[in-house]
Amino acid sequence: MLVVLALGAGRALPAAQPGAGLAGAWTLDVARSTPIRPWDRLTLNFTVTGDTVTITRHLAWGADRKVDDQTTVRTDGRTVTPNPVGYWLDTWYTNVYIGGDHRKQVTGEWLEGGRILKLETRLQLEAQQGDHPVHLYDEYRLSADGRTLRLFELRSTRDEPLVYVFTRP
Repeated sequence: MLVVLALGAGRALPAAQPGAGLAGAWTLDVARSTPIRPWDRLTLNFTVTGDTVTITRHLAWGADRKVDDQTTVRTDGRTVTPNPVGYWLDTWYTNVYIGGDHRKQVTGEWLEGGRILKLETRLQLEAQQGDHPVHLYDEYRLSADGRTLRLFELRSTRDEPLVYVFTRP
């Protein structure tokens, strides 16, 4: 028995892949989150493959209005990943649309051993006065027990942070 323990003690256990706890589906807790009007439902799906993360948002409003969008990012903290954007889905009822080249430029990195995913996004929004540069700073924070995900978002166009709370479906 001691021989087995001694031999096993020299071996390192494989490290969990950063972000493994975020992988899968998450559902917005609307009552505990910043309003997402006009949408009334939001689910996220995280796919983590090596140093690449894909986040798919499923937004719904009533029974028949549904839309998805996707963000893919390398998590090395340096690579800028361009993502196509068809529509500005966040607060779209304010007469603001996606502008510029209809792309968002995203960088990402893992913090705290893969428990927090930090994204920085730059894009152009079109308003009546023309295109305006927008910077988004997002932190997806996984709770210690892995059951709750909080998204803290700072937008250069807003004075107050946005906070979204997600749970597993």
